[in-house]
Amino acid sequence: MSFFSLCQTVIIILLSNRRSFSRQTASRRVEKIQDLCPHMEVQGYVKNVSPKGCFILLSRGLEAKILLSNLSDGYVKDPEKEFPVGKIVRGRILSLEPLSKRVEVTLKSVTANGALKANSHDLKSFSAGDIVSGRIKRVESFGLFIIIDNTDVVGLCHVSEVSDDPIENLEFSYHAGDTVRAKVLKVDEKRQRIALGMKRSYIGEGNELCTNLEETHEDATDDDNLTKFENMDDEFDNIEPERPLRLAESRAFVPPLEVTLDDIDATDMDNLQSENKELISGTVSKEKNDRREKKKAKEEREKEVRDAEERLLQNNMPTTPDEFEKLVRSSPNSSFVWIKYMAFMLSLADVEKARSIAERALRTINIREENEKLNVWLAYFNLESEYGNPPEDAVAKIFQRALQCNDPKKVHLALLGMYERTEQHKLADELLDKMIKRFKHSCKVWLKRMQSLLKNGQDDVQSVVNRALLSLPRRKHIKFISQTAILEFKCGVADRGRSMFEGILREYPKRTDLWSVYLDQEIRLGDADMIRALFERAISLSLAPKKMKFLFKKYLEYEKSVGDEERIESVKQKALEYVESTLA
Repeated sequence: MSFFSLCQTVIIILLSNRRSFSRQTASRRVEKIQDLCPHMEVQGYVKNVSPKGCFILLSRGLEAKILLSNLSDGYVKDPEKEFPVGKIVRGRILSLEPLSKRVEVTLKSVTANGALKANSHDLKSFSAGDIVSGRIKRVESFGLFIIIDNTDVVGLCHVSEVSDDPIENLEFSYHAGDTVRAKVLKVDEKRQRIALGMKRSYIGEGNELCTNLEETHEDATDDDNLTKFENMDDEFDNIEPERPLRLAESRAFVPPLEVTLDDIDATDMDNLQSENKELISGTVSKEKNDRREKKKAKEEREKEVRDAEERLLQNNMPTTPDEFEKLVRSSPNSSFVWIKYMAFMLSLADVEKARSIAERALRTINIREENEKLNVWLAYFNLESEYGNPPEDAVAKIFQRALQCNDPKKVHLALLGMYERTEQHKLADELLDKMIKRFKHSCKVWLKRMQSLLKNGQDDVQSVVNRALLSLPRRKHIKFISQTAILEFKCGVADRGRSMFEGILREYPKRTDLWSVYLDQEIRLGDADMIRALFERAISLSLAPKKMKFLFKKYLEYEKSVGDEERIESVKQKALEYVESTLA
């Protein structure tokens, strides 16, 4: 056979194999979620990678999630390195949610019915009490992951079971690769998990890594072991402690844009609402305090994450349309990216392109991401208000479309905020009149009307208050009157605000939250005689001890800030007299 004929034969074989591979690939391709079923084998290419796993594209409009624990049978140290964007992977479907279009895939070895294949050393061969040897695979703050010798089985030794003596820092005492011996404490075949203990009292001899620890002679009972390890299963599901900056990098490439829908300075209103919850019963339970602290800590952590995300984005801000296209493909549900893209096109004086980007964003963002869509609608309002022809009609058309896709009340408030920011007071008043008729049971809408009246210096306040009280449910009356009084103190007539507070305090004299907010408004104005007179009225009431403690403490803090030593001692003396009279 000639060299030419040989080359021709090789080319034919290669083309044949390529067509065969293409047919196999096409047979696995899916176009919609209805084509999938549990345990089905699928393949796709990596779209996005984070420290917690990755997302893969099964088809143009269908993606799946793979958790870090399901990326491989072994430990994946660097997901971004081992699973780069664009890499083709194959796995099986773990779970499906057709309504939400959520798909979860595993790349672990699985059997034909979808269950995880047994490790090379079956868990059934282990039982509680066995002594095994292995090496440390991973060190975490809550324990050690140990791979048992001559097997693929990985067990967890909880921090409470590492030593008879407490260990403050596992990462200082143990390192990946260290050889250890351990006792099997619990085997969970259903969840494919095994719990280990390394205490000397379990093994009967010193662990190689624990020679520096004092030996303890107390034996732990099996019942104690089982009790301790009932809670240990949860640690498997939380093997990545969340730190703000790491969390920032692991989330979507860019944060969602937070568009303020209204411009009310709601500090006092928020304080009133929180004090309503805290003081209406005169006492705050420990559980409520704990929940509030957790919520506050979560909000602070989220703010820190958002700030970190924004810094990451600012350092890599796109400068060309192609770069923006890549960004919106990687974060299709982020209104922040779409709005930045619109602003970029406007900076190039391409208004039509900015409009087309807004339309694309509204079609692309998932229907569940209502706030993200609303942000884009608001940006669209601003765009048409600036460049529409004529602006009023263009905004009205977009507004009618937005009403069909979002919560009508939120859309109205968004448009109202845009009118107020651009000082289109006439249009804002017309919209408020419509909102009052459509949302007459909304306290927030009536407060918007009150704010508009007071800012514009109109005198028709009392009639609007009367209309609001007739329209609002009775349970919202206190909230509306108190917040209207706050608005009067801030941008209206203070005497009208005092009259409102006095009216509701006559009806609800034991509402400490109302007294507190009333005092805050007077303190803001700074009339010392008026403030002290109000404090004296408040502490003369016959209230529950914890409510009185709150009032005396507030009075004392005020005198410490503006009073002298004589007035401070006077408040302390009155508090002491109250305590003595209560004990008597």
